[in-house]
Amino acid sequence: MIHVMASSVINAPVSSVWGLIRDFGALGRWLPGVKRCVIESDDPGDRVGAIRRVEMGDVGVIREQLLALSDVDHAVTFSIIEAALPIRNYRSTITLLPVTDGDRTFIRWCGQFEAAAEHAASMEARMPIHIYQPAFDRLAEILALMETQS
Repeated sequence: MIHVMASSVINAPVSSVWGLIRDFGALGRWLPGVKRCVIESDDPGDRVGAIRRVEMGDVGVIREQLLALSDVDHAVTFSIIEAALPIRNYRSTITLLPVTDGDRTFIRWCGQFEAAAEHAASMEARMPIHIYQPAFDRLAEILALMETQS
């Protein structure tokens, strides 16, 4: 099993960051590269078991299932159930914690998956650098813009 992780501090309170990532169907709003993201069926974006269909510009369609969502712990866990990526058994959790030095948020995205030997190193590098960190940067941009507009 390959384990990957990225973390950052966002200059916004946990409640503001959580407001963006809590809705499982709103991934396209804050993950760069998403062309379209919809929840399948009539499930709401916060129902455990919901499946989202994510159309990515570079890797095609990815289907993910919401496994857990906690408003208390500010955490969301999901798995990939279908993708053209060369990985299997992908599961990840995004967790938010308040930074006590200022009204900021510590965000951590941890993932784990299996991959064939010829793809393991590239996928291990891709997740935190090309997916997780750009998502953090986009969240920070959106929240900074919201702050200036209020």
